[in-house]
Amino acid sequence: MASDVYGGGPNRGLAMQKVNGPAIALMAMAGIGILLQLISLVARMLGAGMSMMSVPGGSDGSEQLAAMMSGTLGVVAGILGILVGAFIIFAAMKMRALQSWPMALAASVVAMLPCLSPCCCLGLPIGIWSLVVLLDNNVKASFV
Repeated sequence: MASDVYGGGPNRGLAMQKVNGPAIALMAMAGIGILLQLISLVARMLGAGMSMMSVPGGSDGSEQLAAMMSGTLGVVAGILGILVGAFIIFAAMKMRALQSWPMALAASVVAMLPCLSPCCCLGLPIGIWSLVVLLDNNVKASFV
């Protein structure tokens, strides 16, 4: 509906201003997550992974979990985290250019998921902020 958009048509300048902040925040969050995953992968390769966190002789299963996350599963999880971070950065760059609204929306949702987000503590508020901006009628109508 044209009445839902400011001035009867999309205002790309205003939309670009609105998406700039959340897009940069998504890129920064994903960059931090990728950096942490790379550090984790290097630590695993050097033998200082999750096994350093287990309690010897503990009956809570922490040794099994630490051994599982230190091996192949930990490396796969690290690579998956890097790929998710790269997707979020790519989608945030598209968002900043007002291109591919569905991809920007998907990256915002992925950023909020605690097990997939590159930086889960920051992912939820930044993802919500990004979603609120993306669902604005003017912003949505300005995407190509």
